[in-house]
Amino acid sequence: MFILNRLEREKLFFALTILVLAFFLRSNAVAKEKNNYQGLSPVSGVELVVKNCTVCHSADIILENHMSRKAWDKTITWMQKEQGLWKLNKEVRKIILDYLSKTQGITNNKFSGRGIRKKSNQMYEFDYRANPL
Repeated sequence: MFILNRLEREKLFFALTILVLAFFLRSNAVAKEKNNYQGLSPVSGVELVVKNCTVCHSADIILENHMSRKAWDKTITWMQKEQGLWKLNKEVRKIILDYLSKTQGITNNKFSGRGIRKKSNQMYEFDYRANPL
């Protein structure tokens, strides 16, 4: 059995306190990042997507859709014409489209390679796996 003198116990207590504190601070930072991005992938461009897209709808709508870059572009245009989305300058639109096509593109969906059924709509290109029932 380990017998620690008072100084060793204090050092051990201090080290464990620092370790626990670091763990909680890190956990809090990760949770804050997740909340700030509303579940969207925290890669380049996410801030502009949150700032421009989640003002009108939740990130869940973005997360459940997987479209080609062209379809995302058409969707943004539709939102500007029909839903009141403001005009985006070319650079902001490019960054948003880069983000959406990279993280929510057709080839990046979690069902890739599992018998995907494509269905076309005026505005969206759905890319969901067929219902197994």
